[in-house]
Amino acid sequence: RESFLAEYRAHQNAVRGIHERLFFAPLLDTLAGHGALSPEAAEDRLAAFGFADAEHTRAALRELTSGFRRASRVLQELLPVVLDWLSTTPDPDLGLLQLRHLAEGRSASTMAITFRDSPAAAEQVCRVLGSSRFLGDALLHQPAFVEALRDPDTLARVATRDDLVTSALETLQWRADPDERRAGLRRFKRREFLRIATRDVVGLAPLEETAGELSALADACVEAALQALEPEVPFAVIGMGRLGGHELSYASDIDVLFVYDGDGAAAYEAANRTATDLVREIGATTAEGQTFRIDAALRPEGTQGVLARSLAGYRSYYDEYGLPWEFQSLLRARPVAGDPDVAARFMTMVEPFVVRDPFPDEFVREIRRVKVRVEQERIPPGEDPEFHLKLGRGALTDVEFLVQLLQLRHGATHPTVRTPSTVAGLDRCTAAGLLDADDAAVLRAAYRFCERARNARYLVIGRPGDALPGGDDDARIGRMLGYTHQPRTELREEFRRVTRRSRQVFERVFGGR
Repeated sequence: RESFLAEYRAHQNAVRGIHERLFFAPLLDTLAGHGALSPEAAEDRLAAFGFADAEHTRAALRELTSGFRRASRVLQELLPVVLDWLSTTPDPDLGLLQLRHLAEGRSASTMAITFRDSPAAAEQVCRVLGSSRFLGDALLHQPAFVEALRDPDTLARVATRDDLVTSALETLQWRADPDERRAGLRRFKRREFLRIATRDVVGLAPLEETAGELSALADACVEAALQALEPEVPFAVIGMGRLGGHELSYASDIDVLFVYDGDGAAAYEAANRTATDLVREIGATTAEGQTFRIDAALRPEGTQGVLARSLAGYRSYYDEYGLPWEFQSLLRARPVAGDPDVAARFMTMVEPFVVRDPFPDEFVREIRRVKVRVEQERIPPGEDPEFHLKLGRGALTDVEFLVQLLQLRHGATHPTVRTPSTVAGLDRCTAAGLLDADDAAVLRAAYRFCERARNARYLVIGRPGDALPGGDDDARIGRMLGYTHQPRTELREEFRRVTRRSRQVFERVFGGR
């Protein structure tokens, strides 16, 4: 590691020298008020490197380098290379503004030491600051993370579910007060979310790894909160949807079912009390924010049904009233927290409702009808249906429905195709001969593009949403995804290209016999 850092420092020193001589030195002199460049020439140079607001850039640079603080002295020395790092981010102006806030905050001293001693960590900080206001705010409120970046293992590590459960339980174990416990859980989630998103932004984690860590983080939060509640009856949480598939995005709710083992009114009341308290523990918004938005609408009878049902209650409901779309949703069910015996018995109990030989033709027709309704009715007002990353034609839901229909129709004769993961499902359906390899490649490309764009959208805008937002935000999203020439145009053209091809495959396969 030391030899790598020495080589890295030497490289950065060389880069710094070149930029000081050829670009930044005269520019910085001009911004300071004594240089050979005209104001117009200085603005042109800034614009060429992505700094569009010369006035704010000048003010930020003055604030960063003035005074006798350690941070100011360090930034005076490093400013050319720092500007170079920021110029490669999706939003250099935002990065410079957030660097200014970081240098003024309680983390200033830590930041100065990190920038001085660890160029690799400094570059990672700049990448985060110039990519997302949301992550920049998180970094400002978690100064210890800046220092942690000096250790290469901080971002090299892929946290397992067990690692995260242990950390979450340690966070909560000494907090008896419910409000303190919720605040502690939210801080834990925020800290780990920042680590996961930073790994993603600096290019150290592929899409599936990010989704897996986000899902493991949700598992850990639910497990820790449930243990703190000490259920009075054997109780388990079943992950559904993207949580069940280990495919959470930054914008995802967590879909769950609550199941318990027991008979009678006392067990029913205890279980539903636990479920209600758990929803509050995870989903309530406090001064520390929200852990996860929790969605239990996939339960029997939807939002009109009770939160928790017994094993016998689920069996009775699915026997008498279960609908094809509910059996389809169970393809992605997996235990995420609570009593492992109850969870295993639930999974065994629902298996006959999912695996049918043959899968009824009327169920196939109903699933196709539901898909049409989803396209027509589920896109929220104000979101562009032509550029909808989740429900648009050829986008995420098309790929999910296609994989799930193949699994339902052929799960009995090809049991290896069963998996809650969409991408893994594509691979398994291809290996089983149920899907052409070229078609699978088209669907996989569309799914990954839409998911990457959806994640980038969240990091750029800082709130959930499933459609490309348009305008400058599109350009920032495009730059985050690597488009450099005309990022907004390239982003939208790529969306059209991959989803058009995906939709063609979807219509042929999903509607075929």
